[in-house]
This record gives sequence, structure tokens and C-alpha cells, in this order.
Amino acid sequence: MRLQLESQIRPHRGWLAPVGLGLFLTALALLMLLPGLASPALGGGVSVRVGAPTAVPASPTSARVVTTSSTASSSVPSLTLSVATDPSAICALQLTSCAAGVGLSRATLTATAPPAQFQSWPAVQVAFVVETTLYDGVYDPQAGDPGQDACAVASLATGPACEESNGVPFFVNDAQGIANSIQSANPHSVVSFALVDYFATNDVMNDPDGQEYHVDIGRFIPATQFGTAVQSTFASDVLESGARYSDSDFSDNFLHSSSITALYGAIIGSNLNWSAATHHVIVWIGSTAPRAPTYTQDYCVSPATSFTGGGLPCDSPTCEPAYAFGDAASPNCEGWVNSQDGNYTHSIAHLAATAPACTDSIGGVCTVDTIDLWTTPTDPQSPGWPAADATPALGGGPGGPSVLQNTERVLLAGCDLAAATGGTWSGPSFFTCPNGQPGTLQPSFLGPYGSPNLENPSLLAALRGVGFGPVTSSLVATGTNNPLFSFVPFGNIQVLPGDSAQFKTACLLGDGTTSPNCPVQPILTTVATGPGTNTTEYSWNWSSVPSQNLMYAGDTWIASFWVMADGPPYGVVPVDACITTYCLLGGSTALGGVYTAATYLPVTNASVVVESFPLGTLGVESPPSVVPPPTLPPPVAPPPPPAILAPAPLPILSPIGVAAQVGVASLSLQAAAAGFLAAGFTAITVRNRPMSIAVAALAQKGGPVRSRFEEGTSKDSPSIGHFE
Repeated sequence: MRLQLESQIRPHRGWLAPVGLGLFLTALALLMLLPGLASPALGGGVSVRVGAPTAVPASPTSARVVTTSSTASSSVPSLTLSVATDPSAICALQLTSCAAGVGLSRATLTATAPPAQFQSWPAVQVAFVVETTLYDGVYDPQAGDPGQDACAVASLATGPACEESNGVPFFVNDAQGIANSIQSANPHSVVSFALVDYFATNDVMNDPDGQEYHVDIGRFIPATQFGTAVQSTFASDVLESGARYSDSDFSDNFLHSSSITALYGAIIGSNLNWSAATHHVIVWIGSTAPRAPTYTQDYCVSPATSFTGGGLPCDSPTCEPAYAFGDAASPNCEGWVNSQDGNYTHSIAHLAATAPACTDSIGGVCTVDTIDLWTTPTDPQSPGWPAADATPALGGGPGGPSVLQNTERVLLAGCDLAAATGGTWSGPSFFTCPNGQPGTLQPSFLGPYGSPNLENPSLLAALRGVGFGPVTSSLVATGTNNPLFSFVPFGNIQVLPGDSAQFKTACLLGDGTTSPNCPVQPILTTVATGPGTNTTEYSWNWSSVPSQNLMYAGDTWIASFWVMADGPPYGVVPVDACITTYCLLGGSTALGGVYTAATYLPVTNASVVVESFPLGTLGVESPPSVVPPPTLPPPVAPPPPPAILAPAPLPILSPIGVAAQVGVASLSLQAAAAGFLAAGFTAITVRNRPMSIAVAALAQKGGPVRSRFEEGTSKDSPSIGHFE
């Protein structure tokens, strides 16, 4: 049977496929071509997530925390940021003589929160509730009661029992790694941990010993301290050598346990310091059924010692007795997911939604994650179920109908509670919950007491992936000591001074309305960018009321203002100082440690995020360097402009060298000068007209025509001498 069982169990191969060669080479090439993208000298990386701080040059007037991203099981919503300019091209120096024809552009910043709610777990307290029945990995072979378990009988004083899980010994041995893995899987949450153990029922199936509810670590501690705390409490005070529970044998209950009492105490916070500023999660680890009617266990087909001689009831009790937790007490016959006594509030599932410790949590409920270990009580094919049953009609033995019923009820109990509280379930890979959630655990058994197996990678993966429940939020960004939004102009792009900038803002709410407390005028901060050089940072908040400086899902912030180019370079230039990859490629970077950004506390409340706005660009054109000569107007006067009436044109006579009738507004200085010169020569001609007539008279008499400027040769030829 053992060989047959092992032949049916095939561990899953890793599901992560190798990274494609093309993708790898592309990423490598990008890193080689752009080695400085994350260099502090270039303003750091994109840095909008929580993790290890990245150094950024500090500003003398403002300090910011920049964080890097890391892989997470849940994403943190961030603002969607944009920068736009209209028009997209201008002349430098506010001139209008370039091809663009304008000297100003309207810059617009936009920040939008995601439109929908999302899961978020800012701070989480996790209470482990660990069962310690013998098949959970704490069987004490030295107690001298191996029952009818074939493996325990064969090994006697060294154990182990058949398919005895190493769940509890693994948890103790790797407590620090477990806490670290949960925290690393949820880097956007601050996770702290507590620990409770239990197993006893104190009914006819227990000899009795053990405790129904025992707090090992009552004050929630950070992940970094959890491993040491588990060793100094649970491992030292409850277990012997970290691997067995003294006198835990087959005279004790192991198919059912006091899980209802243990979970009741954990939920109400008995000796646990649940905090209202956190979300509350309980992680139950075990392999038994609760004392509730739906999950009854048949001990007659089990290896329990108590039932070999008969006379005792074979079915486990279905009523959880009341238990006193100091001043509070659990109801008698508290239910699992449904009430047993007619009072609908009397169940663990209902308690997780109504107990003050749960309603005061951030999520308003307590989430219960359940992990059913792969062991004999959950595996119907385990050789731990006695095959040589004296009464075959009982349906015992590996794969027998009663055994199948027992194991299925244990697994269904875990599935049902997780589903009822919004938690996750993990169990043997051969089983699937009614909601379709498949098991992921592979068999990992303890082995002999002297040389236990303390490796259980699938259990570690299940613990790493425990859920924090369906906690949803619409809050995206909370203002900090720094303004929420800032604009830092880059290069020679400048915001017009004073009122000339014409600042306008809008704070649009997700429901379509407008916030009445949207600041318009920015906060101006002078930032030193180098020896003797400064720049101005322009900053706004979402609301002028500090308590309302919060952005929720669907909110949008818009700010616009006039900018100009105070000189070269010409071409497409950055508008804003920013530090995204495209910013760096486009020539922009941080100035004096600041840049255009949204600075806020995300919904996770883990660390301040400084999210860079993307690169905004503007075409800057140079004005003409030399004024070209004017072009004379065409012969026909152009029509007047449609919007503005031109004054009536003044007529000018044609002898001045200008085409007939040109408006004064169209007359150039060069044309006027030419006219004045022509008029002078005309005056000279008119003044010497008698001399011209005399010359003509001589010509009519037939004499030689001579100039009067020539020297005379006779009395008939008068002259006026040489023209000198």
C-alpha cells in the first residue's frame, strides 16, 4: 500500500518558465546602452514604489523620500500623471517673428487617480493559530501508546506515525523564514505577527492532556523578531526539542480538536493586542475537523487506542463546550460557519464579521486563512488507517468509504471557513474545494524522531501566499508635509512671472462634481541648483483644507499656466525637470534634488511615494537673425483684413516711382526716399526750361546746335563759358 501511494504522488514541477532569450538580450542591451539611468547623478530611478530608499540629492528647502519597486502579491494604485503644452511650438524670448508666430505656450499638468476601488492592506496583524495533534508532527513515541498506526507500532519508541506531517516542526524551525516570506510577498504592507497553539478537546476521545487555547506570543511583533520569539516561547514552553508534544499519543483526539474555541479566543483578541489601525488576519494550520454536526469524525476506523475495546461512541462530539476567556465566554455549541442553537450570530464565521476586534480593523472584518496539512487525517490512502479492521462493515482501511468521509469532512471544514471569511485555503494537491480552489501542498512527512525532516517547500509557499482578505479602498493618495503636486521648469523654459502666468486649477471629484477648496496660486520655493544659480519650484495641494488633502478613486487634478522660452537651445526641448526613463533620454533630470512630481502617502500607508511626472516637451524656434529687405507691394492693392478696418489709402502720383495709389501703411521708407529723389530731379528740369527752349530755337534757324556751356567762337554764337 505504501509503495502504491507513493507511486501516485508526483510533486509538481516549478511553474516558472525560463525567461525568453530575446527578452533577456533586449533588457541586457538596454542596461548596457543606458548605464546611468538609475544613477543619482541623473536624478535616480523612476522610483514610485515602496522598498529600499534610493539616494536623491537633497534640496535645501524640501526633503523627499524616493523608493524603489519590488515584486508584490498585490499592487498599489498610483496616480496617472501627464504634462501637455499648447501650442506645441513657440518663438524664443516671447517674440512672434519665427515660423510659430507665438511666444507663449500653455503648460498643463494632470494627475488622475484610478477610477475603481482596489485591494489594499496598509498594516496587517497576522495571528497564527497552530494545532498540535499528533499527526501535525508532534507525536511523542516515548509515551508508549502507538495505537493501531502501523508505522508507530513498527517504530515503537522512535516513531513516526504514518504520514505524520512535519508541519509544526517545520513551522518552529523556519518561523523566521515564514514571517520574512509573508512580509516580502506584501511589501506594501507592514505585517506583524502573534502566535496561539491548541489541540485538546477534554472529551471522551482525550485522556486528557493539552490545552484548548494557549497564547505563545500575544503582542504582535515585526517579522524580524518572530523567529526568535517562537523559539523562546512555543518551542521551549510547549514542545520538547521543538518536535514533539509531551504525552501526545493515540489516546488523544487527532481527528477533531478544539479549533472552534481556539479561533473564538483569537478572533475576540483574548490576550492578543489587536490594533484598530491594522487589518486582522488569522492563519489556522492543522488537520482536524471542528466539533460541529457537518464535520463529524468516525473514530472506529481510526488507529485510536480508545476504540479498540468498543463501548465508547465512535463519532466525535458535535458541540463545542463554552469556554471562559477571562471576563468573556464563548457560547455553548458555537458553530463553525453556521449556528447550531438558532442564534444566527453563534458561529465562527459570523464572529469574524461582528466581533469588535474585527469591526475595528481596517477591513471591518477578520480574515481567516486555513491550511490543511497533508497527513493521515486528510489523506484517505494513508497506511495510517488500519487495514485489518475486525468489522469490515465499518468501511475502514485506506480508501474505505468511512475513511473517505472522514478526510473529506476535515478538508471541507477548512474550505468552508476560508470561503465564509474571505480567506484563502491550502491543502493536499489531490483535493479541490467546492469553490474550485485546488490544493497545492505536496507530502512532506516528519520521519524518525531522531532525524526529522524539517523541509517543506510547498507549505512555505502556501504560507507566503496567505490572503489578507477582500479589503477594498477608494483612497489613493494622502497629502504629506510636502505639497501634493509640484512643477519645476527645466532649462530656459520659464513660467511667466506674477499674474502674467494666469494660473488656473481644477479639482474634479470622481462623482463629477468639483471640489470648492482647490488652491489656485502655487507655493513658490527657491531651489539652489548650483553655485550662484537657482530655480523656482511651483507647488499645489489638492485641497486648501489639510484634513481634506486626499485623492480618492476617480479624482482628477489639473493645473495650467503660461510658459516661455528664455533663450536657446532651439528645437524640441524639455518643459519640466523629471526623472523617468524617457525624461533622462529626452535630456531632463532633477534640479537641485527636486523635479516635477506628485508626493503622497499611498493607501498602504507604508512609505511616502514621490512619483515623477513624465517628460513634457515644447518646440522652441529662433527668431530671424537678419531682417530681409522689404518686398514692394503688388500693383493692385490687397484687400483689407476681414476683422480690422484699415484706414483709407492716401494717393501718391506716379512720377515718384511707386505704382499708382498705395496706402500709406504699405509705403516703405526706401520707396519714399526714391520718390523724394525723383521729385528733386523734376524740379531741376522745370527750373531750366527757358534754356531748353533757347536751344530749340537755334536749331530751328539751321545753325549748329551747341551747348551754351561751351566756349563761344563768334559773335553769333554766344556762350556762357565752360561749366566748371
